[in-house]
Amino acid sequence: MNESITLISLISTTIKFILLFFLNLGIGAIGFIPSFFVTAINIDSLGLLLGVILTLTGEIFGAIIGFHMYRWGFSKINPRWLSHTIFKSVKNSSPMHVFILIILSRILPLIPSGIVTAGASLTTITGWRFMSASSIGKVPAVAIEVAIVFGVLQKISINYFYGVIILLLVIFTTFWIIKKR
Repeated sequence: MNESITLISLISTTIKFILLFFLNLGIGAIGFIPSFFVTAINIDSLGLLLGVILTLTGEIFGAIIGFHMYRWGFSKINPRWLSHTIFKSVKNSSPMHVFILIILSRILPLIPSGIVTAGASLTTITGWRFMSASSIGKVPAVAIEVAIVFGVLQKISINYFYGVIILLLVIFTTFWIIKKR
């Protein structure tokens, strides 16, 4: 009986992990949706250790997917806008300069991940270098995020937190629908 309960628990945790992994990848690839709420869901659903592992892997691999998506997307649009001086300076930066900028930009939690990823995709940096720099910068940023989220989860009810998430989703969806009309 105990073995079947353990097996069911393991299967349940594995399914949660896989579903949350894809959610984390999507949020990481888009890069403009704050991962704070997903980190809270990860920690609440899987515990601190697995939640941190999931958050970090989702952020890193999501950023890599986003990098390649942005690079592909930018290659398909009219390149005239790239002639602006800001984009010329970004495009002409040395790979080492871009590498260092990615690390520093990832460490700062106020810079949206999507801006860093999109900017890097406009440069000549390789995918491997981007992944390395992004990973180095994400580790301290995720540690700070996890510390804040864990502290918040200790102070407020998880039901209240999920209520706030649902409320924000409703508000953003409403604004998006109004804007589309």
